[in-house]
Amino acid sequence: MPKKRGAGEGGLYQLKGRGLWRGVIDVGYGPDGRRKQKSVTAKTQAAARAKLDALKVEMKQYGAPLDNARTVESWATHWLDTVCRNNLKPRALASYQSVVRVWIIPTIGKKRISLLKPSDVRAVMQAAIDANRGPATAEKIHTVLSSMLESARLDGLIGRNIVGDVKAPSTGESSRGSFSTEDALRILEAAASLVDGTRWWAALLAGMRQGERLGATLDSLDFNNHRFTVQWSLTEATFEHGCGGTCTVKRAGSCPQRRLMIKPGLRHKQLDGRLVLVPPKSGKPRTFPMLPQLEQAMKRYLEATADVPNPHGLIWRNSDGSPITAGQDQAAWRDLLLTAGVITAEQAKPLGERETGTPSTPTTHWSRHTTATVLMELGVDARIVGEIVGHASTRVTHGYQHVSSEAARAAMTALGSHYAKALGAPMSEVESMFD
Repeated sequence: MPKKRGAGEGGLYQLKGRGLWRGVIDVGYGPDGRRKQKSVTAKTQAAARAKLDALKVEMKQYGAPLDNARTVESWATHWLDTVCRNNLKPRALASYQSVVRVWIIPTIGKKRISLLKPSDVRAVMQAAIDANRGPATAEKIHTVLSSMLESARLDGLIGRNIVGDVKAPSTGESSRGSFSTEDALRILEAAASLVDGTRWWAALLAGMRQGERLGATLDSLDFNNHRFTVQWSLTEATFEHGCGGTCTVKRAGSCPQRRLMIKPGLRHKQLDGRLVLVPPKSGKPRTFPMLPQLEQAMKRYLEATADVPNPHGLIWRNSDGSPITAGQDQAAWRDLLLTAGVITAEQAKPLGERETGTPSTPTTHWSRHTTATVLMELGVDARIVGEIVGHASTRVTHGYQHVSSEAARAAMTALGSHYAKALGAPMSEVESMFD
């Protein structure tokens, strides 16, 4: 007859054939209703009891035992493929994938996720700093790690999210500044000499984001009512294998059955390769009144490019009809700023080719900030500004979802007056088109 277990031993017994002691504890029930157990083993009864007691403490403190086998790399891969893929837009997903691949896995990927310490979080951020990356990269690492470990906590892999114990790095003042009126005028005038200069007028006169400009379609234009509707944003998605692991290629983009990683339910249109149209950042379209000067310039541009191939119905595209990529757009922007005398020849070079110490180059996002800044300086209500440029804010009321009110028209008239010298249309014409 087996010897009766001593008081306090609980689920502790000896595996005589293996010379080990095992401790067992119930940890709840699975989806099928069957009881789930967690076990520990040791060579001695005392060691097994210590492990079992530690397991009980975890159960009491966290409600479930921690996963002491899962590595950071294993969890990060699973998290990207499930949580992130199903909840993030393509651009955000690609950003998270990059942080995990470039910084997190190489630095702490082999560590057990349940044993991570605040020093591990600092080590990943320090790796970016040592690679001469700016504080914005370290801040992004902090954000991604926090989101990743919070998901691990909710899944019961860890007891708490230790990223909260590490202060997020400060990025200082935003690098997204705005242009002075003089510089904005020079940019508008330089853009006027380009066939597709309206692409930059839309940036400065309507605060359109880069993706919104590159993804703008012909049906966004309503010349009868002098309005422009932002419906899409151009972005790059990531490919994944669609073969179920049966093909022999490693790169998902080379898989014969490749498919785009798009979160379920996200409305999208695939253009060329990884380039897709998705809803703008706010998730819904917005409409703003077009300045008469912009409208007239748009008509001239459409006439001049009527014979250019346009398989996707885009307003602005390459000479072969393909979408303009973000890299192409940024390069053209630098050329425009150089022509306008806003930056130096050294600043106009790609980032990796500039001399050390060269001041940073204003990005296309500066034009968006300039639009908002000028409108605010002209006394336009913040709600109107937010809806014209598409700011997502709790201050914006549902009544301003589509900006066609008199207040919005007045705001755009004021903006046209501010830049009248560069735009060239008399204000009498501006006002009459809004009557």
